Amino acid sequence: MRKIVPKKNVHYRGASPAFTLLETILSITIILSISSLIPLFFQCYNKTIQLSNVDKTTEWQLFLIQMRLEWTQAYNIEVEKEKLSFQVDDNQITYTKFNDLLRRQVNGKGHEPLLTKIKDWQFVKKENQLILKVVFSDSTTYSSRFPLPRTKEQP
Repeated sequence: MRKIVPKKNVHYRGASPAFTLLETILSITIILSISSLIPLFFQCYNKTIQLSNVDKTTEWQLFLIQMRLEWTQAYNIEVEKEKLSFQVDDNQITYTKFNDLLRRQVNGKGHEPLLTKIKDWQFVKKENQLILKVVFSDSTTYSSRFPLPRTKEQP
């Protein structure tokens, strides 16, 4: 019987380092870990976008605060179809619609957007109140009432 003797320094044709089962499992684990984090990144991104957009309600509340502060000192009030103007100190304040904005101007100059994405708005003088109705482009409607200040003459 013949004895098989293993040969030393045997090289296989096309010898290359093998990709073992352990390495395969490790690489699949890494890929799955990274891919499981992707939905969390998208969720954080969407939340950031939502929080960075100014909500209409917040915009409306800020507008009302500013309007009421200015309104307490107002006199010589003129209400027209799409224009509200009044005097505060020596300045003529005007609220008008410009494209889809409600803007404020002082002495006919400047462009201060107060409300954005509005479709329609109107000021109505009724009894001792000024009624403001605003319709936004998504058909959301807000309204507010301001008491008319007592008739003052220029200080």
